[in-house]
Amino acid sequence: MEGFKISVLWLAIFVILIPSSYGVYMTRMMANEEGGLSERSEWDLSTGSLQNKTVNCQFATFQGHREYQEDRIVCDLDMKIPHLGKNGLGEGTVGVMAVFDGHIGEEASEMASKLLLDYFYMHALFNTSELMEQYEGVPVTEDEITHLEILKEALLRTIRDIDFKFSQASRICSLLEAFEKRIFSGSTATVALLVDGKILIANVGDSKALLCTKKIQSGQGNLTASLSATELTENHSPGRDDERARVEASGGIVVTLWGKPWVNAELPMSRAIGDVYQKRFGVIAEPEMTGWQTLDVNDRFLVVSSDGIFESMTPQDVCDLIHDSSSCLPSSLLAECIVNTAFEKGSVDNLSVIVVPL
Repeated sequence: MEGFKISVLWLAIFVILIPSSYGVYMTRMMANEEGGLSERSEWDLSTGSLQNKTVNCQFATFQGHREYQEDRIVCDLDMKIPHLGKNGLGEGTVGVMAVFDGHIGEEASEMASKLLLDYFYMHALFNTSELMEQYEGVPVTEDEITHLEILKEALLRTIRDIDFKFSQASRICSLLEAFEKRIFSGSTATVALLVDGKILIANVGDSKALLCTKKIQSGQGNLTASLSATELTENHSPGRDDERARVEASGGIVVTLWGKPWVNAELPMSRAIGDVYQKRFGVIAEPEMTGWQTLDVNDRFLVVSSDGIFESMTPQDVCDLIHDSSSCLPSSLLAECIVNTAFEKGSVDNLSVIVVPL
């Protein structure tokens, strides 16, 4: 066990000191007393600002009618995470899919996309190390539940730390610097984890995750197949009773503009990464997280998307299009087909979607 702890220490040092593949240079990172990551680092928006960091994922993103592209996508279906089991330390495969929909600038979504995988890996590593200390001298039994809870907690801490880092960067600036650097921005965060036929969703804001599930129906003596949409997230609208209560208890007001509730007539969502100057009015970055859900044999596709898709399409429209993509060009991927269809139907926002066949 002592040898393993030394190995974990050297692994952590190696990961920390090398330049991150997501453009963030970690100079120091450690677990603090609250379980979060405290770090001194630099982030650089000049590298890869419009590059989606994806591995083996089907995705599409389109600027649409907006002046800037503020959406960011991160997706890796084959991320290796330390896993403690009965045979000692091993690696588990985790699929990570995330959409960050920025607003008032790209800075918050850009930072979130660059930090997500590094922070998630480090938190999973620290949590696994802590578990090993508990098992020191005791045989380890295979415990899938413990491993899944480690991943869930790692994701929760990751989102908290991304928000903390961006907020910290914003607060050290003067008001003039904040305007010049455009760090009044914010971002949604919808992240899905896929592990051995189980999924977990963390959501901040109004991006969406949904499942398209095969349904067989009988009618007039015939059997027909379709895909039924199940939403896995609920938008954090200031008009939602619990969200409104928190905003108003913090001194904010909820105003209806263009038929939609806004925090202080400035922000159409009540949870977001960033939006530092709305935090005092009850805007939080705490994600709502589902429990781990076992996928059914009939679940066919997982979709993670920015809200621009749903300006002109419903979740059921998306699943219907996936089921019958004959209207798309033969060369179009499903993700491209969804983006193009939403644009053609009238969506004016940035458009981004990840489609994962199950």
